[in-house]
Amino acid sequence: MTMQFQVARSEGWVFEKIGPGDHIHATLVMTDHAELEDISFTKASQTMGDGTSNLRIPEPGDKVPNFTFVNQSGKTIRLSQFRGKLLLLTFIYTRCPVPDFCPRMSYNFAEVVKQLQANPAASAKAQLLSISIDPQFDQPAVLHEYGARYAGSIDPDFARWQFATGSPEEVRKAADFFGLSYNQNQGQFVHTLRTVLIGPGGNIAKVYSGNEWKPAEVANDVVGAAH
Repeated sequence: MTMQFQVARSEGWVFEKIGPGDHIHATLVMTDHAELEDISFTKASQTMGDGTSNLRIPEPGDKVPNFTFVNQSGKTIRLSQFRGKLLLLTFIYTRCPVPDFCPRMSYNFAEVVKQLQANPAASAKAQLLSISIDPQFDQPAVLHEYGARYAGSIDPDFARWQFATGSPEEVRKAADFFGLSYNQNQGQFVHTLRTVLIGPGGNIAKVYSGNEWKPAEVANDVVGAAH
């Protein structure tokens, strides 16, 4: 799905200039709503080398590369270590100010963990991973503090739900593979949302775009895939 933002009245010119495939750059301003200001854009034909790329659309069955990250405890983790498990993966960043974006993803993941705890067999086969798109700021100590806010009461040892990031290049590769778009401007990120369920063999089982998916729906998908 496409995420919607309000645009400052003075920025209305952009709608006369942009076209399909163009990359938008803007400052996200939070008052009583989320609004984009200081908008600029790069034409699709000029985006090579600017840190963005044309997004692929992930599909069930796609083999997931063995991306490498560092988790909230400073330990290196690789996606291959989750083989044999059901891995639910999403993208966040800890300074995200928009309630319906990263905070909702983290709240939803907490709800998934809670619901899976009612099914010990499925819970034992499941792992959750939140990947930060802000590696410069979201160092392990920051991720640990953030993770404790959401997982502390339900998974205090991060046994079922980890928080991680990696080098800017590795995070970008992972985001591109899973079809997540993001750009940074003065510490803020304008980004889409993408959550995926990866099967025990390391292939995508299901893709959840945007923020409209429900924790119960995803928990049921995990339980179904665990049988």
